[in-house]
Amino acid sequence: MRLFHGQRAWVLQRVTALVLLVLIALGAATLLTGPSLSYESWHALATSTHGAVLIVVFFAALCLHGWIGARDIVLDYIHAPAFRLPVLALIAVILFAIFIRVVLTMAAHFASGA
Repeated sequence: MRLFHGQRAWVLQRVTALVLLVLIALGAATLLTGPSLSYESWHALATSTHGAVLIVVFFAALCLHGWIGARDIVLDYIHAPAFRLPVLALIAVILFAIFIRVVLTMAAHFASGA
């Protein structure tokens, strides 16, 4: 926890917010200027190398951004150490599981040759 405290956590949360903003803007631009929306076009975009990398980067930034925000809230409002640690552990496990699920889903598409 000492790795992400104080100004480091503040800067890291702002950097992840910028990454999320850029990727959301890129996605919106793709929606507005790209071909018509169909399952095939979405599947092709998500399973392309660039698309898969962008999806993984998006979820990594999202989970890290969420972790810093949730950690700050827990540290500010839960004062009992006996309750604080389990809450932080639960949040960390949920966010890590989400990220691993996304990575495994993207890896499965490439392993199957889709």
